[in-house]
Amino acid sequence: MQQIGEVLDMKVLTLPKLTDLTEHYRNSMTTTDSRLMSNNPSVAGLPTTPKPVLCEYCGKERHTKGMIIPGRIMWLPSGPEPCICAEGQAEHERAKAARQAEAEAEKKAEDAALMKRKVEKVIGDSGLGERFLQRTFASFETPAENLKQIAKTAQKYAKNFDRYLPKQGRKIIEPNGLLITGDMGTGKTHIAAAIANYLLNQGTAVICMTERNLFSKIRATYAKSRSWGADGESESEIRHVYETVPLLIIDDLGKEKASEWTISTLYAIIDGRYDRAMPTIITTNYETQPLIERISPSSGDKTTAEAVVDRLREMCAPLNMIGESWRKTGGIKPCANK
Repeated sequence: MQQIGEVLDMKVLTLPKLTDLTEHYRNSMTTTDSRLMSNNPSVAGLPTTPKPVLCEYCGKERHTKGMIIPGRIMWLPSGPEPCICAEGQAEHERAKAARQAEAEAEKKAEDAALMKRKVEKVIGDSGLGERFLQRTFASFETPAENLKQIAKTAQKYAKNFDRYLPKQGRKIIEPNGLLITGDMGTGKTHIAAAIANYLLNQGTAVICMTERNLFSKIRATYAKSRSWGADGESESEIRHVYETVPLLIIDDLGKEKASEWTISTLYAIIDGRYDRAMPTIITTNYETQPLIERISPSSGDKTTAEAVVDRLREMCAPLNMIGESWRKTGGIKPCANK
């Protein structure tokens, strides 16, 4: 079995004779006081005792901390303790912050990779079709100055997206999503897809789907569940991914015929993201009241639809894309915009 010092990559010293230690350190092996520094006379001159290192700022000696266990001393692998001078302490804090930042970056990358695998497993991909994978900020072309400004705002949102994600110990920025409204052909889907493509290229998991495709993924689980021995993801797994993916984009909200099931499902997804403070982007042709009408079931009960829109207005900053459709004017290339 490996000694603990070998596992921790620590320098380990087997003491020649316990009687060679001072009375204090002989006693310390049976008490809780089991620490010593490398400049302690009891270990001075021993072959594995770390040499002092001079502080690069004040020139004072820095010594290494050790731990006494029965018959051994283990020197901590972190090296000499930081100097107590102001410059030494400042350098220690800088190094500590750098290590913490590196650890956070590694965890962020691991979390992103895990979420990406979940999305691929449950959804299959980001949901972007081949046409929309080509839509970027660079390919957005319009003569309308207001639409150019909206594109710049969306690009800034994408570049600073990490700030909008919830993080422990950091105040949540609200709103942290976008509600992109406007008539058909003004470029709403292009802007949403450009955000998605930018983040996907940065390694951030994104789901970008039409309202219809979003619901279709869930409906497909019902058919699978009725098949004997069927494999595949469950409804709860898909909903969980919808609620937890870093960015969910629902394109063309209000376009599909509503039902009691669609509005209750939509509310569950939006409310789940609301509770988690996860960024959400919606594109729609409808303003507030018409949108409520469009997503309300035929029964006429608008309560849940109103709750959905109320949540979205709290979660999302409005971007109103006012302009003529490229389909009518030819002012925007058809290959570049919705």
